[in-house]
This record gives sequence, structure tokens and C-alpha cells, in this order.
Amino acid sequence: MQRIFTFPPQLAHKIEKILRVQFQIGLQDSKKIAEAVKKLSDYFIQNPLGSTPWNESWAQIAYLCYFLPLNHARAQAVVKEAEFQKFFEGLTEVIDFGSGPGTASLALTTYFNKFTMIEKAKEICSRLEFLPAQQTSWAAVAPTFQEPQKTLAVFSYSLTELRSLPTWTKQIEALMIIEPATQEDGRKLLELRQELVGAGYSIWAPCTHQGPCPLLTQSKNDWCHDRIHFDMPKWLEEVESYLPMKNRTLTMSYLLARRRNAPPRNANLGRSVGDYLKEKGKDRQMFCRSSEREFLTWMHKTGLHQETSRGVLVEIPEDTPKVSNELRLKSSVRTF
Repeated sequence: MQRIFTFPPQLAHKIEKILRVQFQIGLQDSKKIAEAVKKLSDYFIQNPLGSTPWNESWAQIAYLCYFLPLNHARAQAVVKEAEFQKFFEGLTEVIDFGSGPGTASLALTTYFNKFTMIEKAKEICSRLEFLPAQQTSWAAVAPTFQEPQKTLAVFSYSLTELRSLPTWTKQIEALMIIEPATQEDGRKLLELRQELVGAGYSIWAPCTHQGPCPLLTQSKNDWCHDRIHFDMPKWLEEVESYLPMKNRTLTMSYLLARRRNAPPRNANLGRSVGDYLKEKGKDRQMFCRSSEREFLTWMHKTGLHQETSRGVLVEIPEDTPKVSNELRLKSSVRTF
């Protein structure tokens, strides 16, 4: 089951318009765009905790033409999972912290019509005009909440710059957090998950349980992250041809959490959280449904072979025997 995401053509048209008006280039100027991307990538490598230098034209070009499409695809994947879980029910407003031009919120416009962008560089980012102006307000700090019980706070690649969640998040109902799929950021997010559960939040995804995370408690190296496939538009392929980075698949770590309890889960439902491992006599893939560290296991002697994509929900058959930490499959699993 491959999950494939694209970049909407209407957003590409908006980027083209901004490039023409503000920078006198277009999406076909692949080499110029790639040079800006390299410059911003080098900046992030040298300043891993630094904010995007929005005042620089090359940073704006690089973000619009490269980082925005990639991060929008990641946000789409998380939003699709949220929709599947009915996570947005009862929520009416989005607070997007460290929003940039609103990359994550762009993936939420089908579900919400009221957005507040919290962005230090709001004067620059608000001019990029991606979100409907009549539905969007901009601020440098968090506003006063009118209906906190109906509010979703979004943190997309913004917690990297913080030690912890802002205190105002304690007032609101729901959190959507997307972070880089690095070991450091991923494990930091697992620790945050533990703090949220302790503070009374319910985790809706990616977890199917509320207990301690086995990747955190039973390993010093593992971290939870998802992987999706990206159907890259031709103009972005041309930009990437000048870059050392290739992005046919994209990864991210994320959390969806609410004050409201997540719906009860089938005990046989979990998530594929590891890569497919070929071993002598069997194939294995890490599987998370509880605080135990478990593996889906296909014994070669059964003739079964079924690789599941990292991050998808998996339902194992009722009669699956367990040997040590291995769930030894006798038939195929269902994926969602």
C-alpha cells in the first residue's frame, strides 16, 4: 500500500505569480532556484536551530519552490490520517505557530475556514498570499482564544526552535505536530508524547494506544517516523536535477493529540513502524499497538510475503500466534 501525494497545480500557479512579481523569475528558472535552495540548505546545516532568514530574497525563493512543496506533501499525509481518525470533529479554528506562509494550513483549508498565523516574519510571509485573506489573520504572538475547546494548534517544523510547547497550548483542545524525521527530533517528539499523555491529552495518531512508547522506553536509538511517496511535478524535477538531494519519498514524525479521548481501538490494530528486515528463515517488520516491542513476522516456510509500508495502520488476524516478541503470521494482514 503506497501512499502517494502530489503538489496541487493551483498552488504552483500562485508560486509562479509571486516569483514573477516579486523576484522577476519563473518556475522554469531551475538553476537559479536550485542555487537558492543550496544556499538555504547550507544555512540550515550551519544553523540547525536557527529561524528561516525570511528577509533574504534567496531564502524566500528556496522556501516557495522547494521546501513548501515538500512540507505541504508531508502535511497532506498527516491531515489525511487525521481525517481517517475523525480527528477534526468539533474543531473550527486553526492557530498555526511558526507558520511561514502557511504551509501546513494550506493542507487544512478543506476542513477549516478560520486561520491565525503566528509568525515573527509576518510582514514578509503575509505578502505571499496563499491562504484566503478573508479567513486569515496574522500575529507575532498568540492571540486571545475565543473558543479554545474548538481550536487546533499546528506546529509544523517549528518545535525544533523551542525547548517545549508554549504555555498557551494548555488552553486549547487539539494539537497537530509535524517534525523532521531525524533521530534527535523524533525521540524528542516521543518524549513530548509522554508529557502530553501525563498532562491528560489523548494521542489519536500515529499511536493506537495511550501507554508508554516502546520505541522510547525499550530502545536508546529508535524513533517513530512515517514515509510517503511524492509524485513530484516536472518543474520541481528540473530544480532537483541541479541538487544533490532526491525526494521521491518523504519522511516525517508527527503527533495528533486532543483533550477528547481517542476512540477505542481494536486490540489487533497497530502501526507499521519499522523497515522490512530480511533474516534467515523469516522476514520481520516492527509493529506498534501497545507498550510492548513487537514484530510482524513472516516465516519463510509458510510461503507468505507481505511487506507493509512504514506508517500505515495494520490489522493482524485474530488467530495470530505470538512467540517471544514475534507475531507469526499465518495469513495476510489488512492495511489502511
